[in-house]
Amino acid sequence: MISAFKDLFAIIDSLVSGGFGWIFFLALVCLLVWMWWKLTVLRNQNKFMAKIKWIFLEVSIEELSERSPKAMEQVFTALHAMRPSLTWGEVLSGKMNLHISCEIVSLGGKVSYIFRVAERYRDLLESAIFAQYPKAEIKEVEDYMRNMPHEFYPDKVDFDFWGTQLNKRNANAYPIRVFTEFEHPEQKTFVDPVANIIEVMSNIEPYELMAYQLVIRAIGNDWKDHVQHLLDELKGVPKKNSAGLFDIIMEIPRVFMDIIVRDLMGINPEAEQKAPTKIKEEPPTLMLHKSDVEKQVIAAIEHGLSKLTFEVKIRLLYLAPKDRFNRRRRSPELVGAFRGFDDINMNGLKPDTGHTWTDLHYYVSKKLEAPIMRQRKLTRMRHMWHYFIGRKIWQGSGETYLNTEELASIFHFPVAPNVRVSQLERVGAVKAAPPPDLPVG
Repeated sequence: MISAFKDLFAIIDSLVSGGFGWIFFLALVCLLVWMWWKLTVLRNQNKFMAKIKWIFLEVSIEELSERSPKAMEQVFTALHAMRPSLTWGEVLSGKMNLHISCEIVSLGGKVSYIFRVAERYRDLLESAIFAQYPKAEIKEVEDYMRNMPHEFYPDKVDFDFWGTQLNKRNANAYPIRVFTEFEHPEQKTFVDPVANIIEVMSNIEPYELMAYQLVIRAIGNDWKDHVQHLLDELKGVPKKNSAGLFDIIMEIPRVFMDIIVRDLMGINPEAEQKAPTKIKEEPPTLMLHKSDVEKQVIAAIEHGLSKLTFEVKIRLLYLAPKDRFNRRRRSPELVGAFRGFDDINMNGLKPDTGHTWTDLHYYVSKKLEAPIMRQRKLTRMRHMWHYFIGRKIWQGSGETYLNTEELASIFHFPVAPNVRVSQLERVGAVKAAPPPDLPVG
């Protein structure tokens, strides 16, 4: 170890004494500035987040809502205004893009729609919902997880839980199955994709809790710039041959050979060449040779890129007393409710069994792998519990982007009469102003 440090210092000394000291000094300064920037931003962001007051709003709808998921898409479009345009100075001061958590919660079979939002954006959320659902009722409630411990210790609690995160199966550019594909214009019917989720969550026992959490944060269009090469590949756009360093190096001997042949031997290669042959021009794309399915995929990607986008974390949670915990029954029901959004030609939502799934399986021997499996399971459960309780957007596995149409497909108020709303929290009596001609006295 000591000899390795001596060799390192010797290399640094040779660089400094050899006239390259300014390069080493400049790299060191850049590294220090970058570290200072990162640490300062992180410290100020923690202070900024500590000052945010979060509130929970429960939204109840009228029993016979016939608004399509398109209305919810407009709600998410309005919520995209939460994304601020920050300068470098504001970023350094700790200001950041806040997120919102949209949740469907079932407490013993009673299903509720709950939003966790910063208090400063309460008016934005309420106006967006009332604009599309005029008869909705919004009231502030307490966090349904308020009595739960912030840290999970299996020996100190009388409950057990299962959870996971859902990610896209393929690249973010490929959309999932959206609500427009569940509509049948000729038959004038609509198969509500959220119906399975509501049905599963409403059919649990009084002592069970089931929750579906969708944490979203508005983002810009920078990520879309990297999708163009995917579209070019799908369309069959010919690749442009750009000369790389290797091509330039290999071109040098050919230039020298041309000079030798032309000047020393008196031969002009260009004059002896035959008449140029007509070069067949390639088509700009191969779209004419694509199948109907391939064209639909390309059209769906371009359609999705035309809409506003959110970064999302999708989490599922099932909780029950230890002696009545039934993961083997509930987790397949909840995961299966999201299979309706899968499109085999494009994308879908899959549970993250590699990082956040809180129930592990052994590979070779259950007995031999038991100690490490217990430790890994406990670590996953503590992480998942921390992410869910805190509604974390920056923590979790992978990066999943959904546009407003995809969000409205997986989270919207049920459309009657496609969903049984008997277990939903709904408006009992519509509140409205009295008529102006009402007699008084």
